[in-house]
Amino acid sequence: MEGRGAAQGTARAERAVANRPYLSLIDGVRGIAALSVLFYHYVHFFMSGPDRRKIPGYQEILPAREVLWPAYEWGYFAVQVFWLISGFVFAHVYYGHRVGTRSFVVNRIARLYPLHLLTLLVVAGLQFIALHRLGYTPIYGKFDWQHFAAQLFMASDWIRTGLSFNGPIWSVSVEIAVYAIFWLTRGLARRFGIVFTIAMALGFGFADRQWGASSGVLSCGSYFFAGCSLCLLREGRAGKGWLLGLAVVALAVIGLAVTLNWGDIGWRMFGITGIFGALFLLLAEWQSRAPAWLDRACEWLGENTYGVYLWHFPIQLTMMLVLMPAIRTQDIARNGWFLALFFCLTVLVARISYVWFERPMRDFLRKRLGGSRHRPANPAEKG
Repeated sequence: MEGRGAAQGTARAERAVANRPYLSLIDGVRGIAALSVLFYHYVHFFMSGPDRRKIPGYQEILPAREVLWPAYEWGYFAVQVFWLISGFVFAHVYYGHRVGTRSFVVNRIARLYPLHLLTLLVVAGLQFIALHRLGYTPIYGKFDWQHFAAQLFMASDWIRTGLSFNGPIWSVSVEIAVYAIFWLTRGLARRFGIVFTIAMALGFGFADRQWGASSGVLSCGSYFFAGCSLCLLREGRAGKGWLLGLAVVALAVIGLAVTLNWGDIGWRMFGITGIFGALFLLLAEWQSRAPAWLDRACEWLGENTYGVYLWHFPIQLTMMLVLMPAIRTQDIARNGWFLALFFCLTVLVARISYVWFERPMRDFLRKRLGGSRHRPANPAEKG
């Protein structure tokens, strides 16, 4: 995320960041992860009444379950994959390069905040309608000024008080806090390298085991700095292909082995990091050999990631309000065409959002506030 700094030297350094290779294949994984969250949250259509409980036996009537069961069952872990990718990409872009703090902050705000604010206001309006029509807010409660204020400042899950408004934003809110920690500790990372980032990942992981119920920042930090470590592992191997191969095999074996202890949150971090870490190392190595069509497809997926993630719940809530209370959503959501409609609407709105709102607002704010104004060259800038 490079940009125009106040000093000439900063500007030159930030332009150098623009030349970091864009990891489109990894960005494509992020896009697929966002779609898996969409499928994971499809279960919301099978939650009834103000107690928001899932109807008994809903698992058996989910459409296309024989194909989509991994997303239905494990889509939640896409959030951890997001954090892992963010750490990998941020280390790829910022470690070893001098970028101004103003540019870093402005570019993060310009990319993340406009769509967050828009979807927050849309969801607030929809929940207000639901409250008056149904007597309660579907899916997420906490419809009050306290939670709205936390959402407004993107701090909704720094201290856990329950999901509210556009619930999925919780994972972005905690990542904002980790961005700050990443930025403040970048000097230590440059000095001590992978030893520091591994220590940070393990420290956050230990803290998450002890106090994770109080804050989502701890879990995010463990995966984010694990991603940083993966990037430093790749970039520090000095071109020795056999070391990369050894690292990939080791990570894959570790990841598969610890899935036997999947119920333990600590082992889970090693499992996700091992499996996806091996994948990221391979994709980063293959990036320069990727065919043009695959590169474009992954870039397209990456561009739509944030929109899919933040728009799927407002669209879901809109579909509920169109049907309820005359039609029970669980009666119609079991149909494959309804799932296809939900999927297509979300992807369509996400694409329109990126082209006509997110990208123009990002460029406008960067120009006005002093961030970068060129076409983004890496996923850290794209979101």
